[in-house]
Amino acid sequence: MCELCQKARDSGKYGSFIAGMLKEDRARMEYSKEMAKTLGPVARSAYSSMNWPVKLVYPMFEARAAYAVPNNYFQNIVMDGERLGNGFAHGAMRSAFFAGGKLVILSKSVNFHDAKEFFTSYLLLHLERGEYQQAVGAGEIRITADLEKPMMNLVSGKVEKKRIAFTFIHQSVDGRIVSKEQAATSARFKNVYARYGGASMKSASMDMEGYAITVPHFSPHPYLLQLHSEFGYETNKEFQLHAADYFRAHLGQPGVAGV
Repeated sequence: MCELCQKARDSGKYGSFIAGMLKEDRARMEYSKEMAKTLGPVARSAYSSMNWPVKLVYPMFEARAAYAVPNNYFQNIVMDGERLGNGFAHGAMRSAFFAGGKLVILSKSVNFHDAKEFFTSYLLLHLERGEYQQAVGAGEIRITADLEKPMMNLVSGKVEKKRIAFTFIHQSVDGRIVSKEQAATSARFKNVYARYGGASMKSASMDMEGYAITVPHFSPHPYLLQLHSEFGYETNKEFQLHAADYFRAHLGQPGVAGV
């Protein structure tokens, strides 16, 4: 177990955050079952390769797109040829983390009806070492999977074979973290705004963390950032600069902060 995993396990506050999240997910899943009676796609929205509900007290890192604007916040996952929703919303996440020797992906998209939340997509996927590929270089970490796996449909209770494909990339964030002020004057950032909805659109990552990152990357989940001092970092930015250390520790490669 790496040092960050041990700190996550020992942190009562982090454990409480995760327990609260999982409780909300159970309520969302129950309402998803109700919604599936009248909204057909919901019946094909939620899958798990692990026993569910599950307790997962591990440090989680979100696979975010460059700039992470609301309509293009997460890096892509494709299930049976269809891309899962990758926009920012309350309750949404796309996290990668390690549980023992397994890589775990937890991805959620959430919507509302009658003031209640339900899943438009839910994926809890565990991968053994031979089920994914890794490429760890000096300035980039790449984790790729493309496989068919039996999974439980959490709405119907039936086991189905689902094809899952993704490539998660973490490029060096050293020199790629820009402040709100820098982003406001960046021609590149304005182009990203224009592509995903115009100048009125905000960067969700800037709103939460106070900065934007101009390359695809793994970012500590907001629960981790809220407790950055418990995990040994003075600021959110410092934690972000060391995010790659977690993956290198589990993938067996040494690293340097920010890489």
